[in-house]
Amino acid sequence: MHLAFELSGEHQTLPRAEVFACLQVLKLPYAERIFCDGVLVVEVQPSPLVPAPAAVLGLLSKRLALTHCVYEVKGVSTSKLEAEESEILAVVKEAVLNDFSEEGQREGQSERQGEGQSEGQGETFAVRVRGKRKLERGLGRAALERKAGEIIKRRGYEVNLRKPSKTFVLLFAGEACLFCLLLHPHSAEEEKEKKRQFAERRPHLRPFFSPGVLKPKLARALVNLSGVRAGGLLLDPFCGTGGLLLEAGLPEVGARVVGLDVQEKMVRGARENLRLFGVGLGKGRSGEDFVVLVGDASKIPLQDSSVDAVVTDLPYGRSSLVAGSGCSALSALYQNALAEIQRVLKPGRRAVVVSNSPTFFSLLYNFRLLERHAYRVHKSLTRYVAVAEAKSKNSLNLSPNDLII
Repeated sequence: MHLAFELSGEHQTLPRAEVFACLQVLKLPYAERIFCDGVLVVEVQPSPLVPAPAAVLGLLSKRLALTHCVYEVKGVSTSKLEAEESEILAVVKEAVLNDFSEEGQREGQSERQGEGQSEGQGETFAVRVRGKRKLERGLGRAALERKAGEIIKRRGYEVNLRKPSKTFVLLFAGEACLFCLLLHPHSAEEEKEKKRQFAERRPHLRPFFSPGVLKPKLARALVNLSGVRAGGLLLDPFCGTGGLLLEAGLPEVGARVVGLDVQEKMVRGARENLRLFGVGLGKGRSGEDFVVLVGDASKIPLQDSSVDAVVTDLPYGRSSLVAGSGCSALSALYQNALAEIQRVLKPGRRAVVVSNSPTFFSLLYNFRLLERHAYRVHKSLTRYVAVAEAKSKNSLNLSPNDLII
């Protein structure tokens, strides 16, 4: 099966990395095939660990923050422009025929046809053209939708542009045109609902607010990069108002969360925010499944190798209590906190750490640095994201002061 992800244009590298991380979380073996014009195509291999891939793809779509739509690729056209329309329509025809042949084998199509039913009878459809590429030489979007729709309609489907049971999409990515079936979101209403939920969790709409916190979409993407699974334990040792804990603890991710902050008012506010959105009160849970404590990130009150993931935004700026103590105090705090993160994190598990300075990458000497990302907030602030893997506790841990040169 080939899947296409229509990525958000909000960032250059994070959406693609988020997709890969979520595929790994859901144990879906994959290989990248196309990445162009905001479209990522991967080939997903069958796996005995995933008995119900359709249900897993639903979970995948719900977790992702920086992906607009998820599609199943039915056919690909890479023709030259002068023959483009005919080639695209030929791909549509072949894909539709193959799709119905497979459905017929699965559902006993021959029995239905014996009763006089058409292959797609009872189902409705719509065709859409999407993609950033500008169509050339009179190849109009409306004409393509109409002509592809005529092919599909001949298989027994009925047109329904408002609430179709299936939406087929001609998705342009570079020189390729992908003929796809929309998997998620299933409808415009579902897409609007997901956007509405993210909007409701914007920092200034929560009961407790503090400036400079991460927006929900970015927070969710960072949680996904950590690779935490449902039921896993996620720690934020600088939790602030609890935005990262919130995104990790919601049912779409389903992690158990622990947060620390040195300020009591932040701890109280984070608890209030988590309670409002029902974190830890999911199905089968008898009470709040989160812990937020007043604590020092350089002395984390957890056992060694007890945490499945760490996601945190290091303190900086005027709102930080240590900001007035100078760069040396911040650097010492970062080093001590990262040492503690390495201690409590299980070997091979991930820490996602955000800072306002790229120099902090050099402090991750007890981790294997997997990814680096830069996220521009405004002209005077860029956030730098490190995705790092905890080394084995048996590995030699050195600080820069221990190195002999």
